[in-house]
Amino acid sequence: MSWARVVSVVPRAALMASLVATTVPGRAAAWPAAPAAVWCTLAELPGLSAQFSRARRESRGGVTAAGPSGLDAAHAADFWRVARAVVGPAADDVAARPDAAVDAPPRAVVPCDPAVRTRDGVAWTLGLSGYTAREIADVLEGHLTRADLDEARARLMAGHTDTSVAAFLDARWREPQAAVAVAAAPRAAPVVPGLAGFEGDLATFAAAHGVPADLVRAVVAAESAGNPRAVSSAGAIGLMQLMPGTAASLGVDPWQPRENLRGGISYLGSLLRAFDGNTRLALIAYNAGPQHAREVRAGRAVAYRETRQYLAAIGARYPLP
Repeated sequence: MSWARVVSVVPRAALMASLVATTVPGRAAAWPAAPAAVWCTLAELPGLSAQFSRARRESRGGVTAAGPSGLDAAHAADFWRVARAVVGPAADDVAARPDAAVDAPPRAVVPCDPAVRTRDGVAWTLGLSGYTAREIADVLEGHLTRADLDEARARLMAGHTDTSVAAFLDARWREPQAAVAVAAAPRAAPVVPGLAGFEGDLATFAAAHGVPADLVRAVVAAESAGNPRAVSSAGAIGLMQLMPGTAASLGVDPWQPRENLRGGISYLGSLLRAFDGNTRLALIAYNAGPQHAREVRAGRAVAYRETRQYLAAIGARYPLP
C-alpha cells in the first residue's frame, strides 16, 4: 500500500495519534506519545487478528445483532478493548468508522511501530493462555503482570476464595509511572441537559428491553454521574459510557444522549438475557467485558479493582444478588 493510499484511508485524528514504547519493569510497554511512522493493517498484527477471528467466530447474533464488522456488541466490546490497549487511541477512530470496521483485520489501518508489535505479541501469548480481554488490557496498560495473573489463576485452582484472589489482584494493581495516554482528538459534544431531560426515554427503552429502570439509573450514576458529555480516560462516551466500537456495533451515535441510552440499555438487556438474569454477572460483563464475566462464572477469573468498585457503586443504589 502506498503512503498516499494510507493517508487517504487513515483519518486525520488517527494520523495525529502517536505511540512510543515505555518500559515498565515486568510489564508490556504502554502507549504514551511519540510519532509513529509505520502503518499496517490489523491482519498484520497476529495478536489482534486472532482476537478478531475468535470474536467473529463466536458472534452468533444472539446477544445483540452483529454490526458492520460482523461482531455482535458483546464480542465487539472485548475485541476493541484489546485493540485500544495494543494500538492506543487510534483504535477508537477505526472502531467508530463503519467502512473501516468491515472485515476489520484485512482493511483497518493502524499505527504499527515496534512498540505496537511488542504489545500485539503480548496479546497473542496471553490470548493463547486463555486470559480475557480485560486481563490482557490490564497487562498491556501496565496495571498487572503476567505473573500476577498466573498467580491469581493458581490460587483459584487451589481453592482460594474469589474475595481473597480479588484482594490479591487489587494489591498488585499499579498505575504505570510513565504510561500517560494520548488524549483523543477533540470531538464536538452536544450541549444538553442532564439525565432528568431523558427520563421518559429511559423508561421507554428500559421497558422495551426488559431492564429495570432503577437499574439503568444506577448504571448511569456509576458510569457518568448523569453527565451526557462524560468521556472516560479509556475513551468511553456519554451517559452509559459506550466505547466507540460497542456503539458502532449497536448502530448508535454515543454523543447523542438519547441514542446513547438506547444503545446502552439494549446492550445491558442483552447481557441480562445472556447471563440468565444474573444482574451481577451482567454488570461485570458491562464493565469488564462479556468474556471476563463468562470466566468469572466458570470460576477461572474474579471481579477485581475497578469492577468491584463499580459493583459496589451500583449496589448502593440498586440491590444486587
